[in-house]
Amino acid sequence: MSDREHLEYLDGIARKAHAGDYRGTGALSKGELLYVALASGRMRELCPDDVGPEWMAHMLSVWRSDCQPTD
Repeated sequence: MSDREHLEYLDGIARKAHAGDYRGTGALSKGELLYVALASGRMRELCPDDVGPEWMAHMLSVWRSDCQPTD
């Protein structure tokens, strides 16, 4: 699988995660899971132990009102 194909695969999982479907995340590596969590805006649900509470609170306060990129 090329890098582009791999990222498109992860983007598909991120789109599902954004909608609340986390079934595709179980077999991902740590790096892939972080990518999906960031891309989907689901850090709290997918990586609650990987980002400390202070960092999570800061991230939420700064980025909560911003929309996800469309491209």
